[in-house]
Amino acid sequence: MDRAGSVRDLASELLALKKQSGASFARLSEQTHYAKSSWERWVNGKQFPPRDAVESLAKLCETDPAPLLALWDEEEARRMAPEPDAQGEPGEPGTTEEAEPAESAEGPSAGPTGRRRRTLWGALVLAALLVAGAVTYGVVALTGSDEPPAAPKPKPVVKVAGPPTGCTLTGCEGRDPKKMNCGADAITVRTGSIPKDLVIELRYSRACQAAWGRISFAQVGATVVVNNSDGAAQADVVHYDRDVYTPLIAAPDDGSVWACASLPKGGRPSCTGHFIPSLEEAQQP
Repeated sequence: MDRAGSVRDLASELLALKKQSGASFARLSEQTHYAKSSWERWVNGKQFPPRDAVESLAKLCETDPAPLLALWDEEEARRMAPEPDAQGEPGEPGTTEEAEPAESAEGPSAGPTGRRRRTLWGALVLAALLVAGAVTYGVVALTGSDEPPAAPKPKPVVKVAGPPTGCTLTGCEGRDPKKMNCGADAITVRTGSIPKDLVIELRYSRACQAAWGRISFAQVGATVVVNNSDGAAQADVVHYDRDVYTPLIAAPDDGSVWACASLPKGGRPSCTGHFIPSLEEAQQP
C-alpha cells in the first residue's frame, strides 16, 4: 500500500467514527485541544493527523483505539523511512559513477566500441570452452570416467533484516534522524500543543538511543527545541510548509528528554512532559 492509500484508509476510519458518534467538527474541537479546522483536514484525508488526536477520537467514541493506532504507526514509519540518495551513499552528496554509453532503440551500437565489445565477448566465450574441455579431459585421465565431479553445495545466504542505524547516543548529536535510520523503530513518547493547532511531539528511537522534537500545523517562524538532562539541546524553525523536526539528541537510559515549541512572535514556550527511557521500559509488561 502506498502512502496516499494508508492516509486515505486512516481518514475513512476517522470519518466513520465521526458519523457514528454524530459529533460535529465544532463538538470535536470542544472536547479535544484541536481546532475544528484541523479535524476537518484529518477526517477528509487532507493532512496526516497526530497520534494523540487519533487516540482522542477513539476514546471520545468509546471504541478500541488499537486498530486506528496501528494504521497511524504504519504511515508514520513510511514518513520517517530514509530516502535513497540518487547521487551516492547517504551523507556523501556528489559522488557518482561513470555510466556506460546508452544503446539505441534499434539495438547495440554498431560503431568501433560495439565491435570491440563483441570481439572481447567472443574471446571470453572461447576461453571458457577451452577451460571446460581441459577440465573434462583431466577428469577422464584420472578417473577413467567422463562424468564431471559433483558441484559443491552452495553456501547458505544470510539475509540482513533492514538497514542498520547510523549512530547511537552522543554519536547522534546534531544528525538527521532520517539519514541515520532512527525513524525505523521510533515512537512518539510525549505530546503537547499550543492551542489550538500547533502540535508538539517528542520522538524516541530505542535502537539509536536518541530523541528529537517535531511540530506540526505550525506557522512559518515557529520554533521547536529538544533537550536532555545532560544540558544538550537541538532546535529548528519552520522555514516553509507547516512542520519541522529537530536534529537528534542523545537519550541515555537514566537521563530525561523533552521537547518545547514557541510561536513566531515569541511568548512563553509550551513543552511536553519529560521522558526517562529506563523508567518507562521498566513499567512495560
